[in-house]
Amino acid sequence: MKEPPDKAGLNHAVRVTVAALSIVLGLGAAVPAAAQCPGDLTGNGAIDGLDLAGVLSAWGTSGGELGGDVNSDGTVNGADLAVTLSGWGPCAPVIASVTPNVGPTSGGTPFTITGHYFSGTATVTLGGVSATSVQVVNVTTITAVTPAVPAGSIDVVVTIDGRTVTAANGFTFSEVAPGTLRAWGQNDFGECSVPVDVGPCTGIEAVEHHTIALRTDASVRAWGNNQYGQCNIPADLGPCSAVAGGYGQTVALRTDGTVRAWGYNAYGQCNIPTDLGSCSAVAAGWYHTVALRTDGIVRAWGDNYSGQCNIPAGLGTCSAIAAGNDHTIALRNDGSVRAWGDNYSGQCNIPAGLGPCTAIAGGGYHTIALRADGTVRAWGKNHLGQCNVPVNLGTCTAIAGGDYHTVVLRTDGTVRAFGSNGYGQCDVPTDLVPCRAIAAGDHTTIVIQR
Repeated sequence: MKEPPDKAGLNHAVRVTVAALSIVLGLGAAVPAAAQCPGDLTGNGAIDGLDLAGVLSAWGTSGGELGGDVNSDGTVNGADLAVTLSGWGPCAPVIASVTPNVGPTSGGTPFTITGHYFSGTATVTLGGVSATSVQVVNVTTITAVTPAVPAGSIDVVVTIDGRTVTAANGFTFSEVAPGTLRAWGQNDFGECSVPVDVGPCTGIEAVEHHTIALRTDASVRAWGNNQYGQCNIPADLGPCSAVAGGYGQTVALRTDGTVRAWGYNAYGQCNIPTDLGSCSAVAAGWYHTVALRTDGIVRAWGDNYSGQCNIPAGLGTCSAIAAGNDHTIALRNDGSVRAWGDNYSGQCNIPAGLGPCTAIAGGGYHTIALRADGTVRAWGKNHLGQCNVPVNLGTCTAIAGGDYHTVVLRTDGTVRAFGSNGYGQCDVPTDLVPCRAIAAGDHTTIVIQR
């Protein structure tokens, strides 16, 4: 095999012979379109001396990967050289995907364009309107933020140094008000039927067969199964900052730090301890209620059959709480996770090497953690794949657990769900705009759209 030629002289000597070479080989009509960049062997976004050196260094019949064999005929020859020279210079950009590809007409949705041959400075337009915060991350990735655009399917256009590529109908804008709820899955009691007058919301909870929403005005709404009065909001509840729910009870954290609960109370889960004090978060399992005090201390009451209300000695101060059906989870201030109560499926066995976490969630019989690096871990009962985190999930900002399914909110606002799908609870609507909050009931999923 010949040694690679001196690149300093390539751009002169070889260019002179292009026309003659094409004539001798008769390849003029067979040269692929420049947009395909078939001669870019190094993947640096341009066809240049590096690619030419790669062709010439492998000239002739050769074993191995044949990096210079552009047309894949088994040899590196004049055909490959003609293709490389015909595309000399920058390659036209190529769009492979736009993610997410739906968003509100008000704009403000971060999105990512993946493809090839991105370099230098790029402009991105959607329906002729310029996107903001455009950044060429690398030769395969561009990030940007959508502008305000009227509803409809819009072309996404990327322009780099006068070279343009279009993804026809690459993004769909919808008339969705920020804070709008969407729900899907089991709807036997109307738990997925969001009231038309619920308005924009800042918080949600999906439980056994009822749904709870915290509206932007700090009022609470609930709908679905009301067998125990769990959807009857107390008239004197006042403004709230968080909500939670269990089998038949609803829990609310008022803005003054006090906790209220109503509905099913067979195990005293709605009996707020008189010495509870001011709280910053609430959670609920099937028949027990958990509160995080403002001093970081965890309290729990109600059904204690599996020890779910027995706060472990030495737990210390915590920053978040969650509950499964019969187990309780706490996120300590140092980012470590603790769990106690029912452990039949190993849901309280914290994985070795879990590392620091920023959020926790409880499914029926499994536990979910959001690690500090944005990755998700899940453990416990996994007979329907609720703990099988997809390998291509990417980084996330929120997690939720249903009875046998898991829901995650990715950093780009898209929602993924996996596990049991008997009621379609894992079938994320294709027209869902980016979201800012998620919740999971027994067999339901509910989100707040941005």
